Formats: sequence, C-alpha cells, structure tokens
Amino acid sequence: MAGSWIDSADLRLIRDQVGTPVFIYSEAQLVRNVNRIKSAAAAAGIDNRLELYIPFFPNSNPHVLGSLRDLGVGLLLQLPGEHAIATQFRFDKFIVSPGHVSDDEIAFWAKTGHPTFLSSLDEVAYALRIGAPSISARIDSLDSGKPGIKLGELPRVVELLRQYERNLDCFEVYCGSGNSRDDMIRVIGTMFSIFTEYFPHVRSVNFAGGHGFSYGEWDESAKHFDWHEYLRALRETAEKISVPEHVKFMFEPARDVLADVGALLLSVKRDLVTNPIYNLVATDGSRMLMPSAQLRDRHHNVVFLDSELNEIRSADGCNAVLRGRTILRNDYILPGEYWVPDGVDANSHMVILDVGAYCATQHMEFLNVPPPAEALIDAEGNAHLITARGDDLDKWRHLLASKKELAR
Repeated sequence: MAGSWIDSADLRLIRDQVGTPVFIYSEAQLVRNVNRIKSAAAAAGIDNRLELYIPFFPNSNPHVLGSLRDLGVGLLLQLPGEHAIATQFRFDKFIVSPGHVSDDEIAFWAKTGHPTFLSSLDEVAYALRIGAPSISARIDSLDSGKPGIKLGELPRVVELLRQYERNLDCFEVYCGSGNSRDDMIRVIGTMFSIFTEYFPHVRSVNFAGGHGFSYGEWDESAKHFDWHEYLRALRETAEKISVPEHVKFMFEPARDVLADVGALLLSVKRDLVTNPIYNLVATDGSRMLMPSAQLRDRHHNVVFLDSELNEIRSADGCNAVLRGRTILRNDYILPGEYWVPDGVDANSHMVILDVGAYCATQHMEFLNVPPPAEALIDAEGNAHLITARGDDLDKWRHLLASKKELAR
C-alpha cells in the first residue's frame, strides 16, 4: 500500500472490532524513529551527550508513547495536567516549556524539580525569588510573537542571575518549525554564540525542535530529517569553540519522530458526489486541525481501499475534495483536492498517512460528532484498543442531571 508499517497492519480486524473513524499507531515505527536519531548521534560521537524529549502535546496518548520509557527518552510537558496523566502512566523523565504562565504554575514546576524553560524576564525573576532549584530559559531567536526571551533581553537575564548568584542551567532556542537540515545547521551557530557570549556555564543546551518532515514523500528515508549530517555539524562546531564535554545536548523532535507513527482509517459513506461546484468524497470523519494540513495548507498522502481493505488502483479517476460528516462549510478532512481512483464508492475506505503528530489530539469533532477511537499495533504486531470511541452522548458527558445553584 505505502511501503510502510501500514502494509502489514490488520486493518480489517481493527475496522470490524472498533469501526471507523479510527486513528492507528505503530509502536515499531516509533522505536525505529527514535533509534534513527540515536544511531546518528553515535556516528557523530555525541551519543553520551544526547538527550531526547518528545513533546507530549502533538500526541498526548500515553499508550502510544509508552515505549519511550524503555528507550530512555523523556517527555516535554506544557501543563500540570499533562504531568498528572504522564506520571499516572509511569513516565518520570521530563522537561517543561510552558510558555507564559502564572506565578503559581512556576511554583508548581519548581516543586517538581523538572527543568522549566521560562519565557520572560518577569518569570525568570520570580523563579529566582522563590529559589527554584533549576533556572532555565526559552529564547526566541526570531524575535517573533512566540513566547520566549528576546535576544535584546539576554544581558538583563545575565544581570538577574548575577544578583542571585545563580547560573542558568539550560537554555532552549525557538527557531521556527519545519526547517531543513541546512536551516537547522545554521541555527547551531546561533545557539553556540548565545552559549559563548551569555551562558558559558550551562550544564546543557536545548536545540529544541523545528526539524522538518516531508509529508508529501512516500519513501520513508525521504520523509525524515537528516540527523547524520546535522549532528556531525553540531559536533564539529562544538569542538571548534571548545564546548566542555560535560555539556549535554537536548533535542525536542516532534514530527520527525511522531508523524509516520500514525494513520487515520475512514469509511466512505456515499458514491462520489458530483455537482457543478466540485467532486466530493463523503466520509465519516471530521476536520483535523493539524499544522501540517490546514494551518500550512499541506497535503498528506492518502490511499483508497475497497470493502475488503485492499488498495484501489486505477489510472482513471478525478480530483475531489474530502468531506467530513457535518454540514459546516469548512468541515474538510484535509485542505484542497485529492486524486480519487475509479472504483471508490459507498463501500470503500480511505487511509490518511503520517498523522501521528497532531492526530487525535487536534482532531476536530464538530457539532455532535463523537470523538474517534485510537488503536495501537505493538512491536509484535498485535492490535490494541487504547482510546474508546465516544458514544452518542459523549458531547454531554459533563452535563448535570439538574442545574445546580451556586452558593454566594
């Protein structure tokens, strides 16, 4: 079908027992993606300095990420609620990048002892005043509207640290998302210039995320970021400016690790709808608000399957939009038009590939459409239900039987 793990997945078993729509994930692919980075670090001679933290928010299903524990990979958290669910599922290795937050939230993270990357001068000052055990900062190298201390504020950070006789433990640098290998190599220079000029005593440098993933490619090797060349360039630059050997290098790869771990299986609900405006495939899904799709107008690779879940191959067909199941104007599964081969009808199915990042976490259940189920195929190839489908009353799960007057 696609030359990936989805070829060997038992889609019929999952469809028959779980139904559609359903997000399906591959534990084996997640492990391969992590090991790809680790192998590149070993080849570059920095494997003993590498620390990986996968952001929790793009795929916040702890079952999907469970194998990270055995791989020695941590999670990047944003919210106390994420900490609560992750620790419940036995995760214990974290860094925190919360954006702009309240003093109470800074105090919460200080009590946990996890490195927390603060995004403004006021937040750093508060953490210093309460004696937080670890002081780390998030730096916006683009001077954008994103949370992060701006480059022109770095001298003030140094002054604050001096006043409290503290050193910065770590800093991370925001450099945008979806960057190419060459873009990321250029960022290395920015990172180490900040290290040399302002924070030469940090224990670790967090190169954060931004590593590009090519959604339009079919071949796995072409989809993924070139970690070998990138980490080799990092090692060479670190050696050139004599970064001490004890300084660790952190990374927060999201899409490169998560994207091709997931796929979405949908059912086609009618034969191809044609009218003077468009050709349309009606499905039982609803819109996915994914940065890789709507927010960046990127196409994902899709495959159409027959009633027996075999790929429909035909040189004939037409372009059509992919519709969700509500009446909302913008309820499109993905933006734009897709090639639909002849033979697609009301008994067909569709698989959207590479939705392991921002998948069910940011899938939009419009109006009263119940949330989709999620299934995980473990390393041995066995399928497991990990998130039950919402029932017909799911949207009202917190509805009280009777209204409750609030006491004054």
